[in-house]
Amino acid sequence: MTTRLYLDHNATTPLDPAVRAAMEPYLGQGGNPSSIHAEGRRARAAVDDARDRVAALLGAKPGEIVFTSGGTESCNLAIRGLALASAGGARGHLVTAATEHHAVLDCCHALEKEGWALTVLPVGPEGRIDLAALEAALRPDTALATLMTANNETGARQPVAAAAALCAARGVRFHTDAVQSAGKEPLPGTGGGVVALSLAAHKFYGPAGAGVLRLRAGEPLARLHHGGSQENTRRPGTENVAAIVGLAEALARAEVARETEAPRQAALVERLWEGLRGLPGAARHGDPADRICNTLSATFAGLDGEALLMALDLEGLALSSGSACLVGSVEPSHVLLAMGVPEERARAAVRFSLGRSTTEADVDEAVRRTARVVARQAALQRGGTAVT
Repeated sequence: MTTRLYLDHNATTPLDPAVRAAMEPYLGQGGNPSSIHAEGRRARAAVDDARDRVAALLGAKPGEIVFTSGGTESCNLAIRGLALASAGGARGHLVTAATEHHAVLDCCHALEKEGWALTVLPVGPEGRIDLAALEAALRPDTALATLMTANNETGARQPVAAAAALCAARGVRFHTDAVQSAGKEPLPGTGGGVVALSLAAHKFYGPAGAGVLRLRAGEPLARLHHGGSQENTRRPGTENVAAIVGLAEALARAEVARETEAPRQAALVERLWEGLRGLPGAARHGDPADRICNTLSATFAGLDGEALLMALDLEGLALSSGSACLVGSVEPSHVLLAMGVPEERARAAVRFSLGRSTTEADVDEAVRRTARVVARQAALQRGGTAVT
């Protein structure tokens, strides 16, 4: 049986065994954190300790940490919550970029349908916005601007620090989706204009179903849900104690590992591309000098992307064509199209995203298997004999 190689860490990462161990005492145990008995107090202490740990790691105050179910909820809570609270009931203006994750784009478009004005900034071939275009887009009624730190498909970084400072100077609140950056690069601090930041635990070897919204103290936030007073009334619902404990442990371990893992994975990505660049129709997307460490988006022109991914899967390679959140989608990547990649090439794109377990031997084997598949698929496309 062919040994499988998992190279889809931007979609989700495996649960760190140490994180699992930290969660174990709270799995299946009684005790609602809102209850006053001993079991409830034990659960509350675990949540409070996790909040303190996450706040320290993010350079925030414990009261600025809101636990959520993941990155999508964190982004939606930030965008809708800040927008509605900032506008005082009026319909204002929002700014985002064309290459944002659908958790951001779809939320912004939903508000647009409700009467909000929306500016979606274009990006250049490298996947970044023009700061001058952002500045020109800001209006007196702009309630919020939102840009991701780094793209989940291409790894391209946005100029978040400069954008946040520009927005702060204009009195505009700024949110960043930092889901793909955690554990790979330093996260934006609470200063410099970043009002809100979103994270998801399963992107840094924590449990799925746990996320964080870091919200600057004093910022008004409209609620998405109504019920209890959990998370200082900002996110009602009984807390998932085990997942929250796991998130805190995973983030702490990710910050330690980042010092050595970021340069190691960056070197592995370059090794991977050196092996792939000579294949027929191979092209790389984005700026290789300004991206998160573990991500390579490549196209093999002339091939069918869906057939290519299926063939790679049969060869034991777990890869993606882009965002894993678009279940069953066969549409070309909106990210690549926004970067000016022709639709035919966008349909033939493959994302490699490496992780802590990826070795040089894994990369070399991935190159060999990809080369076999590309040659075979190219022969099939030409109507010739498949290469084995």
